[in-house]
Amino acid sequence: MSESSLIEKMEYARDHAAVVDLSYTLEERMPAWPTQARYGSVVYESYEFGDPAIHSMITMSEHTGTHIDAPRHFVPGGRPVDELPVTTVMGRGVRIDASFLKPRETLSLEKVREFEAENGEVKRGDIILLRFGWDEKYALQPHCAGFPKDWPGLSGEAAEYFLGKKAAAVGCDTLSLDAFGDASNVCHHTLLGHGIPIIENICNLSKLPAFSYVVGLPNKFKGGSGSPIRLVAFVEK
Repeated sequence: MSESSLIEKMEYARDHAAVVDLSYTLEERMPAWPTQARYGSVVYESYEFGDPAIHSMITMSEHTGTHIDAPRHFVPGGRPVDELPVTTVMGRGVRIDASFLKPRETLSLEKVREFEAENGEVKRGDIILLRFGWDEKYALQPHCAGFPKDWPGLSGEAAEYFLGKKAAAVGCDTLSLDAFGDASNVCHHTLLGHGIPIIENICNLSKLPAFSYVVGLPNKFKGGSGSPIRLVAFVEK
């Protein structure tokens, strides 16, 4: 493909696709996993103090907000986030609605296959996006009591299915892909254990059709177990 034709295709996509932001704003008081560092920001210099510019120091967990889990997160010797190919989260997004689940329930393989029967099969390299509707509970502390508990998740059987399909990544709009209270972390071990990253705390999945084009770029934290990710979907207008 020539440079001119590539630019034309990119311009066409820009003019004919709507962009849906799937990432939360990183800010203080956002909900977080209980044992992980909270997001914090401290202004170090500012024109309000007489300095020529403003900048802040940011502190946070690698798994803050909308983020990606690299295999190293659960797998000793697993690939860290800086070694994930830059194209890892670039491809067809498959949005599967699971908002009918009750708290702590899991999405079964049967329901995944029902989705495929209605919409088309999951393919190699797809980015699976599971909509549990949990982003509707999202709020800043102290108003987020319903968000960081009792969320539903993906069943181990369905995780094995996505592994067999060679999905590029599997994401969700909850704090974890495993249902709240599942100490086995079966989905993390199944997927991360075979090199498939997990994306958590996604928002706005209700705005996506069954299929879209998804792009996500994590930070290259050296040896990192994960990273916040700016995740977007391109949807035909």
